[in-house]
Amino acid sequence: MPGRFSVTLIGEFRVHHGGRLVDLPPSCQKVIALAALAGRPVHRLWACSQLWPDIPSASASARLRTTLWRLRPMGADGLFSVDAKSLSLAAGVHVDWRRAVELCESLLDGRATPGRPDADVVDELLPILQRGALLDGWTDHWNAGERTRYHGLRLSALGRLA
Repeated sequence: MPGRFSVTLIGEFRVHHGGRLVDLPPSCQKVIALAALAGRPVHRLWACSQLWPDIPSASASARLRTTLWRLRPMGADGLFSVDAKSLSLAAGVHVDWRRAVELCESLLDGRATPGRPDADVVDELLPILQRGALLDGWTDHWNAGERTRYHGLRLSALGRLA
């Protein structure tokens, strides 16, 4: 599929394809966010149990299939790599959160010059940090751990930059 996908998880959730914003329903957004946070293939049954914990697994599996199918007419089916047992974001999909974590860790772990952070890191990281929280406003249990982790990294990075 021509054009590159990018997923924004920091601040407002967004997906762009080739620079164009893709309007997605909430069910699609959640599957994309789950896969983006995982950063690796996840078992389809696990994804179902996270996204729809209160319904039987057969119904949750049907919802996942329907959600993935709904991406096609929107031009977003190329976001995923899917097989019979697992799903993940396709290779090459850019996720802002992953890059933000890399930059925060670089800033905080001493790779930057003590007392003077690398200007390129700061220039790239500061606008990301200013956008806000990871999945801002989302309250799902499956993303709470990563939201908390990013909150701590974000505060530490902002403190280091102050």
